[in-house]
Amino acid sequence: MIKLTQHRQVILDLINESNHHWEAEELARTLAERDHPIGIATVYRGLAALEAQGLISSFQLADRKRYERASKAHHDHLICTECGTIEEFSNDRIEQQQDLVAKENGFSITGHQLVIFGVCRKCS
Repeated sequence: MIKLTQHRQVILDLINESNHHWEAEELARTLAERDHPIGIATVYRGLAALEAQGLISSFQLADRKRYERASKAHHDHLICTECGTIEEFSNDRIEQQQDLVAKENGFSITGHQLVIFGVCRKCS
């Protein structure tokens, strides 16, 4: 069990109060704007510790991780290449197809992330 320091608690609270998918730098800026300035190295360490304990989750997007509330239900992401909006979705058929592909290839799934890029309704 990790020690939930004041900094980690502030980071966790900000992530949990929104449906946003946070980048570490964006999180640090928002905390500073809310009078909770935390150094970027401390933010990265806090995010890693919170994720290791399952209190938040992340997905890799190009060269950056995005952090979100931990969710019991698996979901994937749609990302608009115009405005950057990230939408969550679940689809049983996609999950079944992934299981089938893994089985056909003798592969044991330990986890997965599906990110679909495109243009959202507002931008099209």
